[in-house]
Amino acid sequence: MSGEVCVQTLQRLRRVGSFRSLVENKYKGGPSKRIVVDYSSPNIAKQFHIGNLRSTLIGRYVDKVNRVIGNQVTSVNYLGDWGTQFAMIATFWPQMKPSDQYWNSLSDVEKIKQLTDCYVVANKNMKIDEEFRAKVYETFVAMEKSVTDGSENYGNDENMKLWQQIRQISRRHLTEFYNKFDVTFDEWLCESSHIRKAHQYAQELVDKGFTEDLDGRTIIRLREGDVEKKKPDGVNYAILRKSDMSSLYLTREIAAILERDATFQADRYLYVVDRAQRQHFNALKVILDKLGRADLAEKIEHVQYGRVRGLSTRNGRTEAVGEIIERGRELALQFMKSSKTFCMDPDVEHDIADVLSLSTVVFNELKRARNSEYEFSFQNAFALNQNNALALQMKHSRLSSIEEKHQHLLPLVNACTKFPDFDTNDDVKRLMRLLNDLEHSVELSAQKLEACQLTVQLIHVAAAAGSVQKQLRVKGQPDEIAVPRLMLFSAVRNVLADGLQLLGITPARSM
Repeated sequence: MSGEVCVQTLQRLRRVGSFRSLVENKYKGGPSKRIVVDYSSPNIAKQFHIGNLRSTLIGRYVDKVNRVIGNQVTSVNYLGDWGTQFAMIATFWPQMKPSDQYWNSLSDVEKIKQLTDCYVVANKNMKIDEEFRAKVYETFVAMEKSVTDGSENYGNDENMKLWQQIRQISRRHLTEFYNKFDVTFDEWLCESSHIRKAHQYAQELVDKGFTEDLDGRTIIRLREGDVEKKKPDGVNYAILRKSDMSSLYLTREIAAILERDATFQADRYLYVVDRAQRQHFNALKVILDKLGRADLAEKIEHVQYGRVRGLSTRNGRTEAVGEIIERGRELALQFMKSSKTFCMDPDVEHDIADVLSLSTVVFNELKRARNSEYEFSFQNAFALNQNNALALQMKHSRLSSIEEKHQHLLPLVNACTKFPDFDTNDDVKRLMRLLNDLEHSVELSAQKLEACQLTVQLIHVAAAAGSVQKQLRVKGQPDEIAVPRLMLFSAVRNVLADGLQLLGITPARSM
């Protein structure tokens, strides 16, 4: 690669927006698709845990990278705010409810923990207490009737008032975490808003003769190949209504996607949901086909991912994101105080610790293929010479420091037209190839919906820049040598910042 080509590439990458801007310009004015991305979509009344976060971070990247390549994206957070689990909480809550004075003194997080504890105990009772189980089902039917009757004011219905309160608490709790990770949605939608329509579509399927009765339940048979395994009774089917005529998640999903399509008229509907839900989406497509909407079924795409092992709210084992972030902050502070390479202003060390904690959580997720399963851990997260978020942040910080110490040379950098040929050794050439490949990495990650295509490339860039930085010093060099070298390191810094931001990570300038 000649010196002139090096300069053209580096000056291009030093511009605001860097390689992401290049990709955006490449697709600007070209054909685009309308895409709805459904991600995060947690259940209310539960702490935001690492499993929720996996959908959130993968989905946000899918959202962002599709916007970069010119698609018209609508992001949707579809809250799971309905189902038997709320009847379980409502039924058992009188036995666990604290005094009003104590309850009102709790923070939203503390209230969520109390509700989660209630759910865990209620779930255990469901398995062993037939009378309690019957009461839960009775409560859910009554709650669903309250909604399907069309009353906007639930009056003295204590169960519905509790449900409304849980929704408000959960919304505030979720918003806190989304703000922390700088996650925003175009639309917040709720499962409960589709109950009436769900019953109508279920009845339409019954009227058209597509359903059967099985032990009082309304079921619909699925084709061979549409399910991964048969039900215990050997029949391939999906349940549309329970024996008490109450709706299920699948029933409400039918109504939700039909309304979503009427609203957005998209070309693709992406659902970032763990791979355990494959059968759910297969059943959804079969039912849409029977409703005469095979066209819509074709637009649904399950962007599946592996589960985070060891998570189960029902059994009381969860990894709450708030606790994870706090642990990461503690480890980051320990690392900074014990590291000989850090000289941190005490006024900003807690802010940097926050950045490193959040960076680690995001990078730990997006560095791996979507379908991989893993158990979250901070092991090696703050170890030097590892392929981790710390490596990217430290490299970005070191390169930022070089720029700041040589600000007087930046006007000369902007005017530079030649990169010394004696500086383009094998390591520099490799770094330049990696920089050039970043555009392709973004396009490939958009095609495969895999953030790891970009994260791996950024790690390679940071490592290659480290090797070059040791060889090409800027400090103390004459301008004709220092200026093109500074241009190289400035371009790499801008590329790392751009890549981190696309992943949803705030670049650290001072570490």
